[in-house]
Amino acid sequence: MSVDQPNLQNIKKKTDYIIFQRNVLTPDTWHSMDYWRALGKVITIDLDDHYPGLPPSNPAHAFWILNKPGLPEMPVDLLIQAMSHVDALTSPSKIILKDFEHLIPGFHIPNYTRRKWYEEVSPKPLGAPDIEFGYRMQGEGQPIVFEGKHREGSEGWIVFGWGGSISHVDSWVYSGAVEALGRIFDLYPNTRLKFCGHEARLDFLLDKFGDKVIRQSGVKPEHWPYVVSTFDVGLAPLDLRPVPSNTVSGAEPWEGGEFSYDERRSWLKGVEYLSAGIHCIVTRSATYQDLERHVVLIENGEEKWFQALKDMVENIGSRKKLAAEKKTWALKKYSMEANVRVYAEVYERIGNMKRTKGNTTLPGVNWNRIEYETKT
Repeated sequence: MSVDQPNLQNIKKKTDYIIFQRNVLTPDTWHSMDYWRALGKVITIDLDDHYPGLPPSNPAHAFWILNKPGLPEMPVDLLIQAMSHVDALTSPSKIILKDFEHLIPGFHIPNYTRRKWYEEVSPKPLGAPDIEFGYRMQGEGQPIVFEGKHREGSEGWIVFGWGGSISHVDSWVYSGAVEALGRIFDLYPNTRLKFCGHEARLDFLLDKFGDKVIRQSGVKPEHWPYVVSTFDVGLAPLDLRPVPSNTVSGAEPWEGGEFSYDERRSWLKGVEYLSAGIHCIVTRSATYQDLERHVVLIENGEEKWFQALKDMVENIGSRKKLAAEKKTWALKKYSMEANVRVYAEVYERIGNMKRTKGNTTLPGVNWNRIEYETKT
């Protein structure tokens, strides 16, 4: 990113805040940060993943932990250096902010859903056929059509649903949810797991269930609420094996491993389920603790998951009714549109903090950590 590029300068000179995301590992990026800070801009880094502790199952592990690109220093060390060139860190995870609090002031910005996307969908009625979504090509020059079709023979199913990126392997392997679902499939022949996305590395665990596991390919973000609305129950298992804040080879851990990698995830899955009017079961964790009154929080382990799944099946009618009734309320509380003021207030606080230290900094002079009380 060249700070001398005229078009870039013309765009950024109109802004008050410039937000960088994870790939801030090079001196030219740091120079850009210093340049715009010197001109009075508020510069922040936003992190939504625990890069110091990425597990081997995460595709980004090779980059961040093994340094496959061959950067001159370990990527996490370069990330830490970048933090001395900005005013604050933002994250949807309070634990990530805790990881770096000795280096930089942190500000919590939760992930929310888009009301516009979720208010258009309604939960699938109990016993209605499952719907599989996809895209259809039209004629040349015509837009691609998003459409759904009933899945043959799916009437009367109770569908447990999950969808996510290819970084959730350990969430399923180490939670006990897979083993519990196997028992549920045996006990209730009309139950299914709807596994959404492109993660194929769990096939070694799921293939044994045969047609009890149904698939849904990936869709665009604005179409994801339609998929969620076909779940009878949403699932969000997490891996709770603790990891230290800093697991780079040879580095001293910043804390002793109180929280897991998955506990650095945001609460978004739970909020998505609530926004779609879907009841859900999630691993009791720092990730979902703030949703305790609105979701089913359970300890990990096969038996705990089995009992929670069984209770949901036995009471599915009343659970679906309660979740659907809460949908409107959830969109008023957990949508982006309902929380514009939250975003604005956080960045206003960051700007006020910068002004208390002086409105500008000099290029090449790095900012040092000061004590600042943050409210989350």
